[in-house]
Amino acid sequence: MPKINYEKVVTPKGIAQYPWLHAPETKFSEVGDYRTNLIIKKEDAKDLIAKINIAIEEAVTLGKEKSKGKQVKQADPPYFDEVDDDGNPTGNVIFKFKCKAKITTKTGETFPNKPVVVDAKGKPIQNVNVWGGSEIKVSAELIPYFTSMVGAGVSMRLKAAQVLQLVEGNNSSFGFKEEEGYQHTSNVEEFNEEKVSDQEDF
Repeated sequence: MPKINYEKVVTPKGIAQYPWLHAPETKFSEVGDYRTNLIIKKEDAKDLIAKINIAIEEAVTLGKEKSKGKQVKQADPPYFDEVDDDGNPTGNVIFKFKCKAKITTKTGETFPNKPVVVDAKGKPIQNVNVWGGSEIKVSAELIPYFTSMVGAGVSMRLKAAQVLQLVEGNNSSFGFKEEEGYQHTSNVEEFNEEKVSDQEDF
């Protein structure tokens, strides 16, 4: 069986979309996943795309080995071109990252698997809810895989995120602008539209 290389990558800076970095999303599994999409300018994403495509070739090789030389279908890559509301390309590419919130070893031991989040200087930060629109970089592993149902593909295992510009707790997504008037002073957590909207599946 060919040796599979789990290459580590660090993305260029991009804009977080539907980030779940503070707590796992449990909509699609009981264990939950940490995840985020990352919107990167296509020009800046060329090297990352090339590395992913090489990993996809490794997955196809793995698939041929397992299927004894038979034709291997390919799964969708973990990135796609962003389009506007009219279906026109924006010049950006959206990358998809995730990791399971818990890992179970071969011996049955379970332990948490939360990605590290650091600030622009590399200092770990905790209890910060990174919202969509934040400028971040992502550290991940490229994981080639093959299954008879899905085919040969690559997943990008989320390892860490570096927050360069934080967006936390604003209501710009609703279209509201700041006005003079009532100001709420309770410590109750603010409503996050992105967290309750339908999340994009991988």
